[in-house]
Amino acid sequence: MMGCSTVRPPDGETPAATVIARTLPGFRGRGFGTALYERGLAHARTLGGDGVETVVLASSGEGLRFASARGFTEVERYVLPGDTVAFVTLRLG
Repeated sequence: MMGCSTVRPPDGETPAATVIARTLPGFRGRGFGTALYERGLAHARTLGGDGVETVVLASSGEGLRFASARGFTEVERYVLPGDTVAFVTLRLG
């Protein structure tokens, strides 16, 4: 296994579809994350809604750079109860 992806449809709480692509460290920089992301994005666009978002851990510089390079911009940061690292919600521009 090299990674995984999640595609969440829009709902009452989040009007945009959400695409999350995760690649294990040993497989990064070889195009696998891009393939997971592009497949998830294509599916998200069939779900309708108000745009596309992604969520990245604030501590993941690689993930934030990946999202930024694909046109995502930060819209929110939040920390879940009991956690110490923020999650960053980004929206595709």
